[in-house]
Amino acid sequence: MARRLGETPLRELLPGSIAEDPTIRAAAEALDTVLDAATRAVPSLLLYARLAHDTGFVEPVAMLPPLTRLTQLAGGLSPLSAGLLDQLAWQLHVESYEAAVDEDAKRRLIAGSLLLHRRRGTPWAVRTALETALRTEATIKEWFNYGGKPFFFRVRLDVSGSGMDEQGLTSAVRLILDYKNVRSWLDCLETFTRRPLPVAVATAGIMRSLNRVRLWFPPKPVPAARVHVAVAGVMRSRSRLCPFTPPQPVPAARGRVALALLTMTRSRVCPQP
Repeated sequence: MARRLGETPLRELLPGSIAEDPTIRAAAEALDTVLDAATRAVPSLLLYARLAHDTGFVEPVAMLPPLTRLTQLAGGLSPLSAGLLDQLAWQLHVESYEAAVDEDAKRRLIAGSLLLHRRRGTPWAVRTALETALRTEATIKEWFNYGGKPFFFRVRLDVSGSGMDEQGLTSAVRLILDYKNVRSWLDCLETFTRRPLPVAVATAGIMRSLNRVRLWFPPKPVPAARVHVAVAGVMRSRSRLCPFTPPQPVPAARGRVALALLTMTRSRVCPQP
């Protein structure tokens, strides 16, 4: 009969010669508590599996069936603490680890550190490091894309969602210098902010009707006994378009026209030549 780790008491593994001894059975039951705690602590040693589970940055490798069962027995993989993250960053030599804006960014930097080391010195590495650590969209243009000096490049950061202060700019420059190649030089670091301003615009038509009542007499004389009186109506219509602000939002199905104003703010940090 198969025995599974974490589900089999120690006394069931004892040989028959000593299994019935009361002292041995008592010792086995006492050891079960210690062994059960040690068995349930095994998933806490799966640091890289826990890192992959926390971030999803790298595809987790399928664990062996015994480890999978122990993980389920322990209630799943627990998140990595801040102390363990710092130790892993030191072990994997993650550059500009302190520049990460939060713990989730630190986890992603550590999870992708091997690939970043492999591709270090490329525009992909610089862009990925910036986007991972600062959680912002980055664009890199090399000198031949904008007509600059050879071996220079520009970096553009979209900080519309979070903004960026002086410390953030310092961290961005540090990340760029750590992950670029030695022959390339930073020409300019540009940040810009986009803030959409939705404005609802509606048009309304106003129509005015004018009715006039007139008496109509036939062109030929008629007998006195027959007097014809007719009423003729003349209607004139005039339409005029004027701006109108509805008191409540108008659904799109009623012909609402929506415009969006976009304001952009830019700033540049250019190193001294």
